[in-house]
Amino acid sequence: MKYIVVILLLSTNGIDIEEIGLKHHNNCDGIANAWVDVNMKYYSERDGNPKLQGYYTKEGKLLLGWKCI
Repeated sequence: MKYIVVILLLSTNGIDIEEIGLKHHNNCDGIANAWVDVNMKYYSERDGNPKLQGYYTKEGKLLLGWKCI
């Protein structure tokens, strides 16, 4: 089955949308989690501020979540 996963990222310019379409035998959450594992890193704090914890891309975009279509 083919899923389209829409990844929502927060950047300094607003919200960026990354669409991923994969032919995969996993469920939609599995696809999104695999993308996060490859493209993002978890930080328990950023710049010494624990309120900025979360998954970030190399460009500094924060993961807001994903939507499966």
